[in-house]
Amino acid sequence: MKALSLCALVVALGFGTALSQQNPATPIPAPSTTAAPVVAVDPSWQRLPQDNLLYLETDQGRIVILLAPQFAPEHVKRVKQLVKAGFYDGVTFYRVIEGFVAQFGVPEHEWGTRAKLTPMKAEFSWPVRSGDPYLLVQRPDLLAEETGFNQGFAVAREQNQEWLVHCPGVVNMARANEPDTGVADIAIMMGQATRHLDKNMSAFGKVIWGQYAINRIRRGDTADGGVIGSAAARTVIKQARLGTDLAPDRQLQLEWLSTTSSEFSQSLAERRSRTHVFYQHKGNGNMDVCYPQVPVREVKAV
Repeated sequence: MKALSLCALVVALGFGTALSQQNPATPIPAPSTTAAPVVAVDPSWQRLPQDNLLYLETDQGRIVILLAPQFAPEHVKRVKQLVKAGFYDGVTFYRVIEGFVAQFGVPEHEWGTRAKLTPMKAEFSWPVRSGDPYLLVQRPDLLAEETGFNQGFAVAREQNQEWLVHCPGVVNMARANEPDTGVADIAIMMGQATRHLDKNMSAFGKVIWGQYAINRIRRGDTADGGVIGSAAARTVIKQARLGTDLAPDRQLQLEWLSTTSSEFSQSLAERRSRTHVFYQHKGNGNMDVCYPQVPVREVKAV
């Protein structure tokens, strides 16, 4: 996958600057995924459990991943076991492709004395559960019968099967060509929605905090498939811990807006209709499920 050309980047940046100069009193509306710290209790917001928060302390900053055992229980179980065993402490992001993926773990030729783990059975999809709090976003979707949100995660549905959509920030277990070959290496989707991976990879969570650190992960050369040959040139994960294994002062108290709340539905309606005065073309009302990212905020003690 090719990175954005310098020319295209300059044009894009110039276009945004020109718009703001033409009408400084009307700011361009931009979606935000992170709100300022708050102290009030709001039932529309859900506290994220520390036992499903994976903290990656990298040499570029902290990244927090929300694990989703309700969708891929065996993969989450494996990751938690590896984290508790210290497997990811000191590993690197060894395959990083701009606008596509940041993959960390241990390259096969560097296994050394690490015990090789048993490959896992794929968890690409699961039967639709009627009791899940599902919010429809688009029907039909370009690549599925429909898409929506299930417990805060973007999902697709077709023929009574459901799967996580590979929106930016989604994480999956890297594998070989055969489906049941995922072992331990984790890939973070970045830059754009990699929908060609939907129902082809075992996705089991998403990044909810630390985008600044992801932006600073050292990239590989696309000509080499993003692989960074020198370990010294890679971004390092100094420590990986579950929230429950951190001291309280090292935890982030995070919550996100419930995707079944009236506030979230209203946000979708506004984005779908484009009522802001900035928009001259209102669109056709269709919406890609990866566009409305679920807001996350940090809760500070009073």
